[in-house]
Amino acid sequence: MTTSAAIRDASDPEWAGIRTLGHANRFSWWDSEFRYDGRLRVPTGVRITEVRYSFRGDGNPDIQAREVTRGRGGIDQEYEVIDRTSRDGFDVLTFTLRGDLDVDRDPRPRDASLQYRILVTVKLDNGEVRTADPQIDVLAATWDRNDSALVGRPFVRLPYDRNWGGEPNSQAGFGYVSDSGYVPGDKFIVDLINPRAVQPGTPGSYSDRVYYQLVHEDGTPSRETPEPQLWKADGHTDRGDLSRKTMLPALNFSRNGDKPGYYRFLVWPQAGNPDGSPSNLGWDRTKIEEAFQIGSVYYQYKADGGITPTPVPPGQGQFLLSPGGPVTLHRNGEIQYPGVEVEATGDGKVAPQTVSVTLPQGKGLRFTGRLVVGVMQGAQWVQREAPDGTVSSDGRVLTVRNVDLALAGKGSKSAVLVELQALANAVPGDTSLSFLIGNQPASSSSLIRISQ
Repeated sequence: MTTSAAIRDASDPEWAGIRTLGHANRFSWWDSEFRYDGRLRVPTGVRITEVRYSFRGDGNPDIQAREVTRGRGGIDQEYEVIDRTSRDGFDVLTFTLRGDLDVDRDPRPRDASLQYRILVTVKLDNGEVRTADPQIDVLAATWDRNDSALVGRPFVRLPYDRNWGGEPNSQAGFGYVSDSGYVPGDKFIVDLINPRAVQPGTPGSYSDRVYYQLVHEDGTPSRETPEPQLWKADGHTDRGDLSRKTMLPALNFSRNGDKPGYYRFLVWPQAGNPDGSPSNLGWDRTKIEEAFQIGSVYYQYKADGGITPTPVPPGQGQFLLSPGGPVTLHRNGEIQYPGVEVEATGDGKVAPQTVSVTLPQGKGLRFTGRLVVGVMQGAQWVQREAPDGTVSSDGRVLTVRNVDLALAGKGSKSAVLVELQALANAVPGDTSLSFLIGNQPASSSSLIRISQ
C-alpha cells in the first residue's frame, strides 16, 4: 500500500466521510431493503476493507456486506467498488451497497411514515473509518378512515430479490453498471400502490399513473428524460399481487448524447379524486425531494474528483481517529475506559475540539459524564485532561467542548477515552461506541465485551 500527502478539506464530505450519490429514500414498510450509492476520497493506494450498515436504523452498523464483482447485481448483503479514479495525490472510490433492513413497522394509524437514519461505515486499510447516515422514509402501506390525514398516499414499491422478474434479479436496476450506455427494458420496475383504493369514492383513492425521470448526480435532467415522463400504471392495494407491475422500455444514454456519469431513477406516484381532479395526496413532480428513488445507473462512470481540496492553513493541524484496544465490562457497575486513538497528520498544534460520543441503543450502557485524554510517554500512560461533559436527555450522547487532544505536530499520538458502566440489565455480547471529534470522520471505539 502507498499513501500520499494530499491535503484534506474537512468541509468536503468526500474527505470528511462519504458523499451520498443516491439511495432508496422512500418506500413502504412492506419493502425492508437497503440501496446506497456513495463516493469517498482517500490517500493514494488506500483501499476499502469493510463495509457495514445499520440493520435496524439504530446507529449500530451491525450488518457486514461482502464485496462482489463490479456489475454483478446480486440480492444479498453485498457491495461493489464501481470505480477507482486517481487524481493528483489522492484516489476517489465509488461503491454501491445493497442488503436487507429491519424497519418493517407499520406507522399507522398515527403517522404517515417513520424516519430512519441508516448508518453506513466504510473501513479503509489505513485504519480510517468513514461514515454516512442517509435518511429513509418508511411509509404506511394500508389505510383506514380513522388514520391521520396523510396516511394512505400512493407509493411505488422497491423491487427486491427475484420475485418481480428482470435479469439477473428484480433489484438489478439499482447500481446498474452500463459501460455502453444501454439499459435493458427489465431493469426499472414500477409497481403502483394506492392504499385508499380499498374505499373507492374517497379523496385520493384512484391511481393510474406515475411520472419518472433520470437525473444526473447534480439533479439536472438527462437527455433521455428532459422532463418527468408520464407512465401508465395500474394502482392497486394487494401486497402479494405483482401481476400489475410494469417494466419501463430499454433506454440508451449514448444514443441521446447523455454524458457519462451517475444517474438516479426517480418516480412520482400520482392520485386522483372521485371527480377526476388531481389529488394533493399525489407527489409533486416539480420537486425532486418528493421523488421516490427506486434505481440508479453508472454509465461509463469515472469520478470527477468532486470538490478541489482546499489547503489547510498553517498551524491548523489535522488528525485521524482509529479504535482503541478492547475492553471488558462486567454488569456490576464497574467503570472501564473504551475510546479512540488520535494521530496528528498535519504540522502545528491541534486546536481544542468538541467531542461527541454516542452509545449503541438498547445495550444497557451508561456514561458517567467524564472524558479522559492522555498520551503514552515511553511505556507509561500519562493522563493529561479529564473534562466533564453534558449527557443528552435520553442518556445516549455525551458532548464535551474545548477538549485539548494533546497533539503537537505530525505523528504525535494521544487517546480519548470515556468512562463507561454496564448496568445490571446490560446485554451480553460485543458492541462499540461512536466517537465524533471536530469535523473528522466518525470512528468506532474500542471493542466492548459485555460480560455476564
